[in-house]
Amino acid sequence: MNKVTFLTLGALVVSSQLIAQRTPHVPGSVQRSFQRDYPEARDQQWTFAHRSWHANFEDHSRYDRGEMVANYDRYGNHIDSYVPYDNNDVPQEVIDRTRRNYPDGRDYTYTRIERPHGRPLFQISLNLRNVNRTIYTDERGHAYRYHGRQ
Repeated sequence: MNKVTFLTLGALVVSSQLIAQRTPHVPGSVQRSFQRDYPEARDQQWTFAHRSWHANFEDHSRYDRGEMVANYDRYGNHIDSYVPYDNNDVPQEVIDRTRRNYPDGRDYTYTRIERPHGRPLFQISLNLRNVNRTIYTDERGHAYRYHGRQ
């Protein structure tokens, strides 16, 4: 085998391994659950971390419409989904209570967490005295302990 052929074959093997690492094989049970839960999802990008599968995608359903992340366990059970919210869409109770509890906070961002077996929550990221914090509340703004996947 000449050097050019050998180098070309070597480059193909290395590049195919890199592509395989970037595009993991998603188990069929996970793909079926995702398709059932989000039939109008577009452009999903899958990753595997912390023993679960994460789909970043655009949901084009009439309920969500936008960028989301859905998390599934290895058996295809839906763990939770994260939906970034515009500040104008966050319930006023959540905003009021959060600002009352963290009056020195700034740079608030809100993400709604939808769970198949529980009421929705809000993940609130804020800067408090130059320290980034993440807190969780229910839909009425009451503090909530949550060990999220993201």
